[in-house]
Amino acid sequence: MDTFTKKILKVLGIYIVFAVIVLILFQTVFMLSFIPTGSMESTIKTNSVVFSTMYDVDEEDLERYDILTFIAPDDPDVTYIKRLIGLPGETIEVKDGKVYADGVELEDSFIKDSQNHVGDGVYEVPEGCYFFMGDNRNNSKDSRFWNNPYVSVDDIQAKAKCIIFPFSDICSLSYD
Repeated sequence: MDTFTKKILKVLGIYIVFAVIVLILFQTVFMLSFIPTGSMESTIKTNSVVFSTMYDVDEEDLERYDILTFIAPDDPDVTYIKRLIGLPGETIEVKDGKVYADGVELEDSFIKDSQNHVGDGVYEVPEGCYFFMGDNRNNSKDSRFWNNPYVSVDDIQAKAKCIIFPFSDICSLSYD
């Protein structure tokens, strides 16, 4: 083989190794999600791409207001991204445009518009499960409307970290 061919094969080998490493990382550590709907507006706009991590979704890592991707309880072929509202063992009450956990009104500065009364009710979150709502409460198919309103910890896939596209919207999704 001549020198040029050896260089081409070396570069090709480096690219293949790099591609395999990236593929493995995105199967086990990281996740990219395309957001097709407005259920998380104003936090995440329609057609955005969100970068998430898969290593921090055990029960001890999850906190109220985290934005998580998970398998939809009513359709295992669908993945949703929503905000974690109800923790295991809590009673979540949605009434008069507000959300309460065990009688304490929850923060809602991230919601798009004042919440209407559709989906009002009381939800007893079982152990090992979570209750989710979209930030665009008036246009979100979330726990309030599913046949099974609770998401098992085993169905949670990743924790959203930041918006990476469109570039004009790049920002962290961590709740402070």
